[in-house]
Amino acid sequence: MNIEEVHNLITNGESQVVEFKQSFSKNVIETLVAFANAKGGIILIGINNDGGISGVDLNEESVPQWVNEIKQKTVPAIIPDSKTVKIDDKNIVVFSIQEYPIKPISFQG
Repeated sequence: MNIEEVHNLITNGESQVVEFKQSFSKNVIETLVAFANAKGGIILIGINNDGGISGVDLNEESVPQWVNEIKQKTVPAIIPDSKTVKIDDKNIVVFSIQEYPIKPISFQG
């Protein structure tokens, strides 16, 4: 996913398959589980609900730690695709998940 595709997602706003989150939290994992149980979807972390770009602070371990937390707290374990994109000098993390073939997926904790 490139900068232009992320801009298009932000411009089109949230939908049944696109969610904006300001930061990584258990709500991100719950949304990924919902997407995996439905038709799949994309979460943009570092975007306000109104589509404003707030960005997230990242170090080189942030995204791998988040993916590991998602894997550990879901049953069966899901692993989203992740990509970091820089827009206006702000980091945006894009998590995408396909519809999971084994359902239901549940969130632990």
